[in-house]
Amino acid sequence: PLDDCLIGQMQENKKKNRYKNIVPFDTTRVVLGKDGGYINANFIKMLVKDESFHYIACQGPLPTTLGDFWQMVWEQKSNVIAMMTQEVEGGKVKCQRYWPDASHTAEMVGERLQITLVKDQHLENFVIRLIEVKDIQVSRTRVTHLNYTGWPDHGTPTQPEQLLTFISYMRHIHQSGPIITHCSAGIGRSGTLICIDVVLGLISKDADVSIFVLNRRGCEQYIFCYQVILYVLRCLQAEEKISG
Repeated sequence: PLDDCLIGQMQENKKKNRYKNIVPFDTTRVVLGKDGGYINANFIKMLVKDESFHYIACQGPLPTTLGDFWQMVWEQKSNVIAMMTQEVEGGKVKCQRYWPDASHTAEMVGERLQITLVKDQHLENFVIRLIEVKDIQVSRTRVTHLNYTGWPDHGTPTQPEQLLTFISYMRHIHQSGPIITHCSAGIGRSGTLICIDVVLGLISKDADVSIFVLNRRGCEQYIFCYQVILYVLRCLQAEEKISG
């Protein structure tokens, strides 16, 4: 209910929301800086048997929130961003580009952060970008930006293999801070990614699996989660038969 999301509905924060009816919960929102700055993003913590998986689900940055987004990445010490949308889909802008176009060119975002694209690699259904984030007054760090490009404008992917490769790679390279994931609104595809990542973690730990609802985008993505996990379990079953 929107009664639990009052800060995102404050007049000075409305312009920072891509969709007026999708705002973060007050109790789990990401707070920027010491002054309680606002960004449309939520912390999500999932218990995976004996381990906690930490995420931030956020909306795709707007032209006016690029500085806020990178401030969040810096403050949360996140080394992985998973982008689940393309910049434009179906003729509509879904997310503002928030990284430099060309390698080794630096862009300032906000007053202190400098962003540089170190290198990129284009694969069949996703792009890997290595980005250097530098606080001009303090230090620098590197962030891996993973952009999944295989999600169709409408519906869900028809084949799960590439998405599973993407999620497995994301989990493999994650080292620090919450995994930051976003689509356009930050609930549909982002929630699907989190759901599948958590279930893969449970399967790897031989734990009981229960698929939960992380988003409000209806049952299409919910069904897709089941299909992906069923595919994984069938692959594992086939491997057991071969090895057994």
